[in-house]
Amino acid sequence: MPSTLTLADYAQLAPTNIERGVIDVFRRESFILDSLGFEAAGGLQKTVIRSAGLPAVGFRKIGEGWSSSKASFEPITERVFDLGGDIDVDKLLVKADPSQMGKHTEAFVTAISYEFNDYFINGSPIVDPDGFTGIWYRLVNYLSSRQTVSGSGVDISPNAGAGLAANFDTVLDLLDELAHVVDGHAPAMFVLNEQLFLRLNSALRQNGLWSQDENSFGLQITRYGPSGPAIIDLGVMADQVTQIIGNLEHDAGSDFTSGDATSIYAMRTGGMYLNGLQLYPMDVNPIGLLQDGVTYRTVIDWPMGIMHENPRALARAVGIVAA
Repeated sequence: MPSTLTLADYAQLAPTNIERGVIDVFRRESFILDSLGFEAAGGLQKTVIRSAGLPAVGFRKIGEGWSSSKASFEPITERVFDLGGDIDVDKLLVKADPSQMGKHTEAFVTAISYEFNDYFINGSPIVDPDGFTGIWYRLVNYLSSRQTVSGSGVDISPNAGAGLAANFDTVLDLLDELAHVVDGHAPAMFVLNEQLFLRLNSALRQNGLWSQDENSFGLQITRYGPSGPAIIDLGVMADQVTQIIGNLEHDAGSDFTSGDATSIYAMRTGGMYLNGLQLYPMDVNPIGLLQDGVTYRTVIDWPMGIMHENPRALARAVGIVAA
């Protein structure tokens, strides 16, 4: 069996229809989860070796030897965190309508998907040490400043006025710059919020760069040019109101509340780049009727996280006004 499997792979291997159904909901509700391969952690944590610098090289004089030099690497410890919960449904509801267990399970898994999406961007070991560390925190605290490019407050909102066309061009240039700082200049996706998604769609259409295809669930995926990176609106948190990526960021991207800007995140997945991490595959356990005699329970348990070996797997464009 391959060491890295996607949720699509696990769906094919799932031993029961309920597990297969849960996996399908995760895939449908989270493009990120559907895109990541998951590696076995082998424990509660996994150490990866991340490149920190190339060796010094040069020319030598005739008759002299080479000077010694080594590449520098740093060990990084990534952890798994248990995502899931108990799905409890009253016996009366199940007896009145046997489909209620499935409906409650789907709603619960949808909420978990939104929670994952939120932590994928906003997860912070300072705010919640029991959840995995997200992309924003990694870029701000662990990765080179070169992985963050600035739009300097460029305004492509509907209120931009006469400068809108020029600002659209500026943002497309920024998108190219963002892609360029990802290793191999080949991000798999750009992740952003609803307002920037719609404004960027407009810019791409007006410049003949808009493309769209369909995934296995019939969902339309916008791309930057044919076969280009997917452009994903990450949507809202589980409260169904609060956007995961907001519109109140400082132009420098240093905080989420002191400005009127937003960000685009770019990432390359697979291989040495961004992957999922898990202690074991998602476990869906239909416990059945509890001892209280009135509650049916299903438990979803998934010790997981994210990891990346290459420091150029992630990048971010900040300082874009879209609303």
